[in-house]
Amino acid sequence: MAFVIAAVISTVISAGELEIMLPEGCRAKDFYPESPVVKVQTDPDNEQRMIIEAVGRGKAFIINGAPDTGEASMRSFEYVNVLPGGIIYDMSTGNFSGYRQLSAIVAVYVVLLTVLILISFILRCKTELFSYSTLFCGGAALFLISMMISILSSRTSDHSMLSFYSVLKNAGYSLILYCFPIMIVFAVSLAISNIVLIKREGRNLVNMLGFIMSALIIGGYVAAFFLDGIFFSGSEREMRIIGTVTSVYYTTFAYYEMMIVSASLCGMIAARKKPAFDKTHIIILGCAIAKDGTPLPLLRGRIDRAIAFAKDQASNGGGEVKFVPSGGKGSDEVIAEAESMKNYLLSQGIDESRVILENSSTNTQENMKFSLEKIKEDCDDPRIVFSTSAYHVLRSGMISESEGLDAEGIGSRTKWYFWPNAFIREFIGLLASKWRKHLFWTAFSILLFTVINMIMPM
Repeated sequence: MAFVIAAVISTVISAGELEIMLPEGCRAKDFYPESPVVKVQTDPDNEQRMIIEAVGRGKAFIINGAPDTGEASMRSFEYVNVLPGGIIYDMSTGNFSGYRQLSAIVAVYVVLLTVLILISFILRCKTELFSYSTLFCGGAALFLISMMISILSSRTSDHSMLSFYSVLKNAGYSLILYCFPIMIVFAVSLAISNIVLIKREGRNLVNMLGFIMSALIIGGYVAAFFLDGIFFSGSEREMRIIGTVTSVYYTTFAYYEMMIVSASLCGMIAARKKPAFDKTHIIILGCAIAKDGTPLPLLRGRIDRAIAFAKDQASNGGGEVKFVPSGGKGSDEVIAEAESMKNYLLSQGIDESRVILENSSTNTQENMKFSLEKIKEDCDDPRIVFSTSAYHVLRSGMISESEGLDAEGIGSRTKWYFWPNAFIREFIGLLASKWRKHLFWTAFSILLFTVINMIMPM
């Protein structure tokens, strides 16, 4: 609201007078108005600075009366429109009386908004890491940082409204350009890890996700650079339509790219975060077990991480923790995953009285929901932590939040070649869980850039 008020005030105060900087070779004293709608004043200290003063309302040509020298830099006329309230609009550049003040306000606003959202993201990572809003906050911070850099790095001579429109229209392209080195390294790393994963774990659709994402990233950049470098010609309407298509593409690609980056940051923070040693229960999230009913290495890592946390809590003066292995029996499994985990816990010296079995769940959401029900039967004031693979901590935490389970997460290590592909699977799951939000922002970007490209000056 403060931004809108400041923008309106700056425009109203500056109404009635517009400064135009002429190109090299033009002198302000040579220009005269075709009609009495405006008056032309010159700056005695700068012959290229022309000041247009509103006298009436309407459109007017301001003609260059100097002899034609044939120089390409010579401007033959200016075309302005005096709007109600005395606002002078330059039809050729999109500038209007007060545009410099407005540009400065916009720059300050973007800088302040960037700082505030960045601070909000940092604080959310500490207090609300498992909130989906934190992901959006991180993505918005990245987008605003790129816009801030674009605005602040633009040359002084380019500080026109056309320059400002260009920054808006190309904000998405600026972001993907800044992220290009990181994303290409990420895409190549995905492909390499996927090759190793397929060699060791076999080929199936899930194990191909890294290849698919790598191809989408690289293909997305190829398309972006192609659109940026290709020359389009045609009518003004066609140019505006093409501008809309390219702006929407850049912004949509940048949107999902910044979600990947934000999810990666939040995922790493979630996996490395150390919960306080005051927990009463540890939920161990299940996954596939071996044909003989024993935990596979991935699941064994989750159980070992839970045991390690319980030992660390005991050695740091915390109370004894109870284990809640969670997971039902799959169609191809000989026993429930929870029972497999319980057997392993007992083999590691954990007393059976400290194990609460939850053997009905079939997915992470049910893991959290059913485990919480079991824990509430055992304790009136539980303090919970869940143990899962490092790549799975973030999404599991978000699911736990949605189920009303106020829990922290700990992550077990996974093989280096398994982690990237698994993260992509988790990222796709995150997108799918909030598809309506992503659809809304995609539609919003289409509407926004359609308006900018179809009505703003070219």
